[in-house]
Amino acid sequence: MGEQETAAATNPKMQVMLGVSHSIQGYPKPSISSRNALNWILTKLVRQSCKKEYKILILHVQVPDQDGFEDMDSVYATGSDVKTQQRKEEKQGLALLEYFVKQCNEAEVDCEAWLSEGDPKLVICKEAKEKRPDLLVLGSRGLGTVQRIFVGGSSSYCSKHAPCPVVIIRRDPNETPYDPMDD
Repeated sequence: MGEQETAAATNPKMQVMLGVSHSIQGYPKPSISSRNALNWILTKLVRQSCKKEYKILILHVQVPDQDGFEDMDSVYATGSDVKTQQRKEEKQGLALLEYFVKQCNEAEVDCEAWLSEGDPKLVICKEAKEKRPDLLVLGSRGLGTVQRIFVGGSSSYCSKHAPCPVVIIRRDPNETPYDPMDD
């Protein structure tokens, strides 16, 4: 049996990985793009009659600040300050994941959620390689060419480097803020 056949035999559910992010308004508000991507999965991909055949793998990648502190100068930080900041960031990420898990539970779709840390595009591809989902779904903020150069569009990168098929969900034009960075 090949690798794909072995994976299918041990896990009969179709696994859909969803990369999520928070809104510019901060935690625990989900980004418009992430909400739309989950909504697409639950309404277009998972049909009412076969929702027990799916498992949604929800990943939120936290991007650490350059020095890990948003409210203080790291030069004056103690070991206790570092641990407090790490706990705060973890709680914020978990609060965001709760939103997505709740949506899946209400739709009666099995899910698993976890946090990771690093550059989102690299971590999403790494996690996809490890978890081996059947499909990766990402929201797109609709960044222009110049913004993508400076910010790095994760969905574009993942579409080229992920080890599985990738579906990118564009935002509804009515929900697009004046500046796509404000997602």
